[in-house]
Amino acid sequence: MNWQNRLITIYLYVCKHYQQNFWAYSQRMSHYADLSFSDEEVITLFLFGVMDKHREIKGIYEYADRH
Repeated sequence: MNWQNRLITIYLYVCKHYQQNFWAYSQRMSHYADLSFSDEEVITLFLFGVMDKHREIKGIYEYADRH
């Protein structure tokens, strides 16, 4: 499976579970949150980075920034 298909699969999985019951536990509560990304997209990027063996937030951010 290529990275595009993996990313889409993760996103659909996260959306399904986020809308069912996970939203109550993970909403951003900050007044100055950047809402150009949805919570589902942020969770997907994090999980995708971890699956590609990036263990630190900085590494995940740099990896996502390249895409």
